[in-house]
Amino acid sequence: MLFLKAADFQRFVCYHGGAVSNSIQFLSLVVMATEIMSSYTAEDNHFSILLSPARLLDKLLVVCPNVDYCEEVLTRCELEAHLLHRCRGAVTRCIKSSLGCSFQGPRSALQSHLWECPYRDQNAGKNPVTEGEVSTIEVQRKLGENLGIAVVGGCDTPLVCTVIQEVFADGSVSHDGRLIAGDQILEVNGEDLTQATHHQAVAILAQFFPVCRLTVYRERAEESRPIEKEEILKITLNKLKGRQLGIKLVGKRNGPGVYILTLIPGSLAFCDGRLKMDDRVLEINGQDVSYGTQEQAASIIVSSPSRVQFVIARRSRPQTPDIIRSAAEHSKYSVFSDDHEKPESPLTLTCKEKIVTINKDPCETLGISIAGGVSSHRGDTPVYITNINPDGCVGRTNVLKKGDVLVSINNTSLLNLTHLESVKQIRQSSEVKVLTLRVIDCRETSQGDHNFTPSWIYWLQMPQMLRTVKTITLLRSPSGSLGFSIVGGVDCSHGNLPIFVKSVVPDTPAAKDGRLKCGDILLSVNEHNLRVINHAAAVEILKHIDGVVNLSVVSWPGTVV
Repeated sequence: MLFLKAADFQRFVCYHGGAVSNSIQFLSLVVMATEIMSSYTAEDNHFSILLSPARLLDKLLVVCPNVDYCEEVLTRCELEAHLLHRCRGAVTRCIKSSLGCSFQGPRSALQSHLWECPYRDQNAGKNPVTEGEVSTIEVQRKLGENLGIAVVGGCDTPLVCTVIQEVFADGSVSHDGRLIAGDQILEVNGEDLTQATHHQAVAILAQFFPVCRLTVYRERAEESRPIEKEEILKITLNKLKGRQLGIKLVGKRNGPGVYILTLIPGSLAFCDGRLKMDDRVLEINGQDVSYGTQEQAASIIVSSPSRVQFVIARRSRPQTPDIIRSAAEHSKYSVFSDDHEKPESPLTLTCKEKIVTINKDPCETLGISIAGGVSSHRGDTPVYITNINPDGCVGRTNVLKKGDVLVSINNTSLLNLTHLESVKQIRQSSEVKVLTLRVIDCRETSQGDHNFTPSWIYWLQMPQMLRTVKTITLLRSPSGSLGFSIVGGVDCSHGNLPIFVKSVVPDTPAAKDGRLKCGDILLSVNEHNLRVINHAAAVEILKHIDGVVNLSVVSWPGTVV
């Protein structure tokens, strides 16, 4: 940090003016510097300014130095990450350089080089996808044929990575037969997806190549839930008059002993923080309860006059497996030092509601096409507009757009209707002179004559009243894994967000059931509410639930490519 007087500051600005490309940026430099911290000193009649030159210069706008390939304008602090991960003109080596390939050139030339690289894996077309490892495969595509997958995630979402949610029967991926739902896509034809937002990843995947070279990661199924260690802890709680100890005890069907079910919020044990859910109580005040009952343990606690001394056993299990931790550790948000500098996640945005009145001839149709509805081919979604006839009564008013969701028509709700029921209701209601439509004004739309196709991000911005909640019941043995990992929570780096399913692991209860999908939102599990919870607490709940597991889920369809 520097402490400058007004005259010194003037010389500082003049000196650094050479780094500024125009007078507007020069003026911005002065304004930003004075905004950092200033104080007026009456004795010597000048301003004293405390500033950090490094932070000041980081705010300057610069042009990417690789001007032959890239014209992006960005702040100086973003330049390093841009050159490292995104710039098409940045000099890069071949991904096979460790094998001896000497290619070194702009990133834009890397894709074409990979097809001619002498160290290219000639067997990539036949490689299997191996669980627990990074695999590279080649998928043959016919002209005009889609990959035939739906994807969720991206570095601007809690999932961080790009994951296949669904594989469709008529696409290139299905014909190839090696990729499945839950596979994470790390790279496509040399393009790194670990740094791509959702829409950037979709755009890269949608590009046509006769041979699509994909680097993917598939999570390995846990064969069991092994115990890493068992800690024996001695914890003493002092009783206070008028305050409850707040410990709920429970026995377990699959073994002897007494366990802590939960701690009552605000109680002595809860505020102390040392006792945890699922701790096994071995002793209370020196009395062995390792094979005791809830009643016996409760009696000892109640009869204790001033303090209660517990000896407990705490089992530590491995954390829920995560897909490619390095992708999260090096996401685009890691280049920002302050929370207020992070780009706004699209998941924190919501769509607004509006009421639209349309005057029309009773014989005239609305002139719109719709899709969606309960049990539609992409799942349970509200009804949305896919196209508008510009000459129809809706098109002439220019008040609705493709992508808007229809909530009701003339006070008749369209929620929780199938597609056919919605079409029938719209036709019946349109035989009037005045139509009143209740609409969700969505941020996402499309231009041109083609039909609107929503993305996964589009659905996540829907208000809660448009969600359809379903219950998924899984059966889990005491030693087995449910088969999915989670992200999100109130402490998520993207904001106060729900708990999301990140991966579904093959050959596990969740995968065999088939209804739980990557990108789904978990609202509750058994009696535990997950709507407002931090990530660690949600992991603990899911790790320790055995037997019948009831999940309340909101499932939105992924983006089709």
